[in-house]
Amino acid sequence: MNCPVCKIVSLTRMELDENLPAYACAGCRGTWLSSREYWRWLDAHGPTLPEKQYEGPAITPADSSLVKICPECRRLMLRYMVGHGTGIALDQCAACNGMWFDRGEWDLLKGRNLHDEVHLVFTAPWQSAVRKEESRSRLDDVYRHRFGADYDEVKRLREWIHGHRECEQIIAFLTDPEPYRS
Repeated sequence: MNCPVCKIVSLTRMELDENLPAYACAGCRGTWLSSREYWRWLDAHGPTLPEKQYEGPAITPADSSLVKICPECRRLMLRYMVGHGTGIALDQCAACNGMWFDRGEWDLLKGRNLHDEVHLVFTAPWQSAVRKEESRSRLDDVYRHRFGADYDEVKRLREWIHGHRECEQIIAFLTDPEPYRS
């Protein structure tokens, strides 16, 4: 099997995690993981670990413009954003469901306890949540730019209003140009 990134470098067998065989590229240091091996490992892994903050070295996301060909079955691989603040995308073969991890991605996922949920990244609900997360982040940037230094205070005020038992009355009062007219 050749590396889907380097194209000519042969992948060598290694152990990605305890009892999880995979194939590594000596060139780009990426890793190929067969879906069969992942599911076998996951069945023996035990309960899903709770997500946590990553404390390892920073990961530079790989170039996402490169289309990868599955080293196992030679079909196209699709990219899926991981979300959860990771900034990375994983590649999965559309035919055999094998997975490609660019250098450091498995370690980042393991450091966040997301390595035992990798299979979920490729599902519609996960991708929908990632799109919502990205949209919320973009809107947060827009509001932060629009309100500048006052943005944190505006957010605090909004939370207070929406948590108040008289929320609708407060909003009506604030939006009425003449709330004291008779």
